[in-house]
Amino acid sequence: MKTMNINAEPKATPIMEEKLWGEIKTYEVATNNARRLGILEELVINEKSGKIVDIVVQTENDKNVRIKGARKEGNMLYIPFAKVEKVGEFIIVAE
Repeated sequence: MKTMNINAEPKATPIMEEKLWGEIKTYEVATNNARRLGILEELVINEKSGKIVDIVVQTENDKNVRIKGARKEGNMLYIPFAKVEKVGEFIIVAE
């Protein structure tokens, strides 16, 4: 029969790495196919839910960028936050 020590300390849960806005603003954004899109400029946040809706990427004016679900306004590309796959040295989004 297996016994449990009820006085044992609970295992610590790993702490997720968090980044401040000031750290990620100006991160370069690229696709999961290694296409560089531009620089992170802004986040669009839903006021009611508090969730991030879009990331706004400043692209070069003449750059033709196609990301499913994204929209372009001038040189700003609005990419749905659901497309973000990873935040590291770059912000990686799904094409």
